[in-house]
Amino acid sequence: MVSERLGALAAMVLRERPLAEVFEKALTDIAEIYGIAEMLFEVTAEDLQVAPRWAVYGLPGERAKGAVENLSADYHPKDLAERIFARGTKVSRCGYYLPAEEWYSIIQEDPFIEHPSYYRRPEDSRKPRTSPEEWHEADAYRYSLTTCAGERLGWLELEYSEDGRLLSKEALEGIDDFVQMVAMALARERDRQAPAQPEARAALERTELLEDVLTISSSIVSERDFNKLSEMILSSLASLFGFGKVTLVVHDEAEGVFKWVALFGYAAELSRGAKLRAIPTDVVLEDLRESRRLGKTAYLSIAEEVSPKSWEYFVSPPTARERASFPPRRKGEMRRGDFLAFALHDAAGRVGGVIYASEPKDGNIPDKKTLETVEIFTSLAEVAIENVRLAHEREQAHRISSQRTEQLSRILDLATGIMYVRDLDQMLDHLLRTLARLLGIKRMVIGIKHEDEGAYKVEAVFGYTPKATEAIKQVTYPIPQVDGIIESGGGRPPGTKVRWWTKMGRMTYYMPAESQDSLLPEELAYYPEPELLRKPRTGKGHWHELDWMDTIILDNRGVPIAYLEILKPRDDRVPDPETVEVIEIFASLAGIAIENARMFQDHIDSRADAELYTDVLSHDIKNFNQAILGYLDLLRMRLDKPENIALIDKVGEQVMNTSWLASNVRTMSRVTFGDVELTKTDLGAVLLECVKCVSQYYPGRKITVSHELKQGAWFTEADELIKELFINILTNAVKYDSSEKVLIDVGVEQVFEDDTRYHIVSVSDRGRGIPDDIKAVIFDRFSKAPQKKGSGMGLHIVKTLARRYGGSVWVEDRIRGNHAQGSVFKVRLPSAE
Repeated sequence: MVSERLGALAAMVLRERPLAEVFEKALTDIAEIYGIAEMLFEVTAEDLQVAPRWAVYGLPGERAKGAVENLSADYHPKDLAERIFARGTKVSRCGYYLPAEEWYSIIQEDPFIEHPSYYRRPEDSRKPRTSPEEWHEADAYRYSLTTCAGERLGWLELEYSEDGRLLSKEALEGIDDFVQMVAMALARERDRQAPAQPEARAALERTELLEDVLTISSSIVSERDFNKLSEMILSSLASLFGFGKVTLVVHDEAEGVFKWVALFGYAAELSRGAKLRAIPTDVVLEDLRESRRLGKTAYLSIAEEVSPKSWEYFVSPPTARERASFPPRRKGEMRRGDFLAFALHDAAGRVGGVIYASEPKDGNIPDKKTLETVEIFTSLAEVAIENVRLAHEREQAHRISSQRTEQLSRILDLATGIMYVRDLDQMLDHLLRTLARLLGIKRMVIGIKHEDEGAYKVEAVFGYTPKATEAIKQVTYPIPQVDGIIESGGGRPPGTKVRWWTKMGRMTYYMPAESQDSLLPEELAYYPEPELLRKPRTGKGHWHELDWMDTIILDNRGVPIAYLEILKPRDDRVPDPETVEVIEIFASLAGIAIENARMFQDHIDSRADAELYTDVLSHDIKNFNQAILGYLDLLRMRLDKPENIALIDKVGEQVMNTSWLASNVRTMSRVTFGDVELTKTDLGAVLLECVKCVSQYYPGRKITVSHELKQGAWFTEADELIKELFINILTNAVKYDSSEKVLIDVGVEQVFEDDTRYHIVSVSDRGRGIPDDIKAVIFDRFSKAPQKKGSGMGLHIVKTLARRYGGSVWVEDRIRGNHAQGSVFKVRLPSAE
């Protein structure tokens, strides 16, 4: 829209439309494109006789009249414009920003400058600014209208924006172009008013044209959007030199052809159709033959010399009947079917594009001076196009660098996740989603080898509907068919429909549509757009609907275990080497995930087997021991002598120790391999149950447990294994006390540490005690108390469970300094109240 309006304004200037119309057109365009609510314009050059010298936009009648009268008054300082430009901040080629704060200082120096008509809301002119982006009531932008020599002809002031915000750099620079057009119109009007001889007049016109070319070119060279730049070049060329139709073609290095990128003077439908077509390089170079050269970069082709092949690539060529009906050509005539070609070269001197111009309004071939001016313009356009290309390459390089950084970050994230993979399906789905986001892949799958079934099966799918996904997962491929891709060396893999393939990377193979014999019925699920299957490939490097690309995934021995298959890139282009490299990295991560998942599953299976064996062993030992204890009770009833009964009790105690060993092995297995699911647990209830159990375990011992335990008083986060923790401590208190009467004290106290509440459970015995030098090691695995037989596993279970619940355990002397008087085991657990 900007380039079209700018071109229309340029045409008005070149056709020397009345200045009032030019002013109105420029102000309207600025207001509508950039959202400017009010503007004020003045012609200040005294030798320029124009009417009106003032123009306003958006100001109501009374305010406009007051502002113009005040600015025109004799008392008004004549140097105000210069002072504003001197005090303002330059924000573009012609624009200056005068903030309210600077305007206040100018008013303080000369109060007669102030006038209420300058403001929409005078009462707000002295209010403080609310934000840096706000367009304050007293803010203004002022643009200088100058000639090429730097002489100021007038100024344009922007009073308010529609959204109340200061203008962006893009808007400020865009307004520059319209301001320069108005300045060009003023300069041409002054030159027209000056008396001149015909020869001087012609020279002056050429000078004006050259100035206009340079003025417009300065805007073109600064443009960085290629589409806008192309439109500006063509509309300016048409306006400046009077061509009815102008087109631009550029060379596409990837495809080795020229393509239409911009057209001026053609119907929209014709333009859209032309942009879809390509022009062979030899056709364009024929237009640049030496025999057709008119200037340094200008070439003329007349209809009679155009080959039949070239006519095929014209946007709207004259028909053969039209060409046959043309009258005899007059000297210097340029008729329909004739065209000028201006070659555009890149930095290496190669032809990178061509501007075609035809149907001049005067029907004549431009004279030598005009052609030279056109060539100046096209050479500047050439520079502008090259600048845009280089800027695009820089942006692309920066974008690629950013993409590489993101790719590396995603790869590291995936690699971290893969090290702890538990759900392979979830990991593979995440991998495909990440790959799609990074590389723009639209559809892909991962197939995994199943040796027991002799086939590869699709396990992960991306880019398909749920129905299609289910159908794809039903398709299987024999192992030799997939593995044969590697072994075939580029030829036909055994048992496949592919005649040949192209190796794209270390383990990536591309199968183009042309290499395939047929499509299996069950494979139609891979193609959600079947109507595309029969269409031809659109060009070199373009992806066809039937193309596919496999990256073979190997295990740590180099044996294929899976494949990652690309079925649809989002840009419909065959992936380049850099993309293939990233795909292979992700495929390697998938391989690690698959191997880790299999090892993890093997571990789970082994653990399940171990737990089963442990449960069976523990259950059977307990059953056997229960039978032995029963026989011992019967034997005890038949014995009379106390020493014999004592021996029976000893045997019973060892049988119980065997049961405890089996129980501890089972507990340790559950602690090591089981999942941790903690819930709020009544600590008092657990301790009461453990006290009851320990008395039942030793029916022949006289055990007294002193306590003030109660239910509902203390809570912690634990699971059912917490009973094993305290039973192990209580049974140790019985086992290591040789007294006839076993006395045990159990208590609970609350403490605060680092603003956290804990429960400390104390179990005090009167056994042989624990020397200081082994207090720190008795909780280690397989550690044993001196002079006592046992596995040493019980206290290690106590320590492991205490840590499981976020607590700790330690042992102290019951009587400080005398370990032989018994021990106190203390367990600290976080409170759950």
